[in-house]
Amino acid sequence: MAKSNSKNKKLLFVILAVVLVIAIAVGIVVIATTGNASTPGKKNEDELEKAPDSIVLIEDGETIKQEDVTAITGATSPDGTVTDKEGIIDQNGHKIYSTGQKDSTGRLIYTTGKVNSKGQILYTKNNVDSFGNLIYYTGSYNSEGKLMLKPTTDKPDYTTNEKPSVVSPTQPSTSATVPVNVENTQKITDAKRESISFFGGSGVDLFNCVAPCKDGGYVASAYSNSYNGSLEGTDKNWAGHGVVVKYDVNGKELWKYVIGGDSEVSFTGVTELKDGTIVAVGYTMSETEAPARTSSAHSGLIVRLKKTGEVMWTYVFPGDMSTKGEFLSCVDATPDGGFVVGGKAISSAGFFKSEKEGIKAFLIKFDKNCNVKWRRVLTGSMSNEFSAVSVNSSGDIYATCETVSTDGDFAGFKYSSSLTKNTVLVKLNKNGNLEWKKYLESTGNSEYNTVYATDDGGCVVGGSFTVKKKADGIYNMTYGKSDGYVIRYNSKGELHWARLIGGSGDDYINSITEIDGGFVVVGQTTTSNLDFQGEKAGGEEDGFVMYLDEKGYTTVKMLLDGDKADGAMGVCTLDDGTVAVCGWTKSGKSFFHESKAGNQNMAFVSRFSPQY
Repeated sequence: MAKSNSKNKKLLFVILAVVLVIAIAVGIVVIATTGNASTPGKKNEDELEKAPDSIVLIEDGETIKQEDVTAITGATSPDGTVTDKEGIIDQNGHKIYSTGQKDSTGRLIYTTGKVNSKGQILYTKNNVDSFGNLIYYTGSYNSEGKLMLKPTTDKPDYTTNEKPSVVSPTQPSTSATVPVNVENTQKITDAKRESISFFGGSGVDLFNCVAPCKDGGYVASAYSNSYNGSLEGTDKNWAGHGVVVKYDVNGKELWKYVIGGDSEVSFTGVTELKDGTIVAVGYTMSETEAPARTSSAHSGLIVRLKKTGEVMWTYVFPGDMSTKGEFLSCVDATPDGGFVVGGKAISSAGFFKSEKEGIKAFLIKFDKNCNVKWRRVLTGSMSNEFSAVSVNSSGDIYATCETVSTDGDFAGFKYSSSLTKNTVLVKLNKNGNLEWKKYLESTGNSEYNTVYATDDGGCVVGGSFTVKKKADGIYNMTYGKSDGYVIRYNSKGELHWARLIGGSGDDYINSITEIDGGFVVVGQTTTSNLDFQGEKAGGEEDGFVMYLDEKGYTTVKMLLDGDKADGAMGVCTLDDGTVAVCGWTKSGKSFFHESKAGNQNMAFVSRFSPQY
């Protein structure tokens, strides 16, 4: 399944800032078709004439019942008299106890039984923010014995209600709240590299996503600005171009598809549909080539390819030249033969012409002919983006939405400073209806850019975080500057386990996949201690591959230790139980000794088999 990653996006936007000068021109939607496929998007014009139908996930002013609030311990008055010894239980199974007092609006005030970092007791009332999360307060009694409350960004850590389970004696994890039922499986003790393939030329080339194919091989999406090597014959008048490459199970290149124009074109995600065709998504800034952009900057791009790599159709998101564009960040196939895309829009036209003002994070469900089935949008004035999406065999959809907004659909979010990024995890059913959501926050950045829908109906999510203190938000500790974090949820949104991955430097989780007996995570690190103790560091940063068992314990870890900078960006599980890992490297030694990177980014994809 296709996953997205923020590390790759950061690199792409650096390239964009240096390379591109965008001319403003008037354009229209261009749809190129070949073969015998139906014309894509034929119903979209009718769809755009309709008023959006329930496209906002969360309504402002959502209320909850008194019994739905959250707490832990009993409450007493200032003189020690018990005010509530029974408590009430919310839908998540937590208890809260009444203080016996009401606020000025008549709402009961409850104590959570927890304290914040300053030792102040936390309270709450039966009111919530726009995401349904309780709003917390600190309180003190005045001379008249009245409880006076002040809003706080601190929240109680309910994950410590039960005895913590530790991933390893030296590497603590966030405690588990719901046990994982694990069948007896063989333990993975090592992973063997079966093959490695390189792709690129003398420019910048990187694979950002890899997806399994039904024939046992895999397909990878790439960004490139090379015109030689693997890209020999590419039009030298093109700027950066998007690439899709198909490999067989042994890593042999079967075909490649390249698309470009007078300005930037890039793919950010790829997946194989039920019928074996390939869908790649990204964006285009090109004016002169088909498909041409339809906004003043970026337009979302969808390309569908035959199994043999020929174009079936391409489609650019409808918009107009007065808007600032759309980006597609992620894609995954659905069991009905269609697919779901996620991204962000700075548009008030096309799909978004009836939306509220602001930057929109969106999920859109398409059928196989690119006709819109439904849309879901979250809006705020700052950056908002659905960064990763994953669909299970029942059609349930998990997606991560990164946001910097504190208004619109994100009203009530609190940050320690401006431009702090936090993440919302949502679960939708196949019809796009919201089932639950989780808000992942800290006083620093919490960027979750990968999600995988697990066989048990739940999901695992991963990303990186930074905090201002050792214990903060959902994190009970931190190793270094930024750390990777992996969280496993069940189908109800209950926490199985969460764990830190990293060392004293900078660490990122870029992609996750499920395998028999556990999970494989890939990312980047600048350290060789703590979780990477004993591993030989290569260059300025190294990609890594880490196997985890069902309970989050590390079973295998390896650094992709080139002599320069390297990154592992995507991972997927193949039919034979092996995994394919993709990324980029500037190295020509050690793990990458066969590459011809020459201190320039070269794309790679490698296959690993577990050893039991």
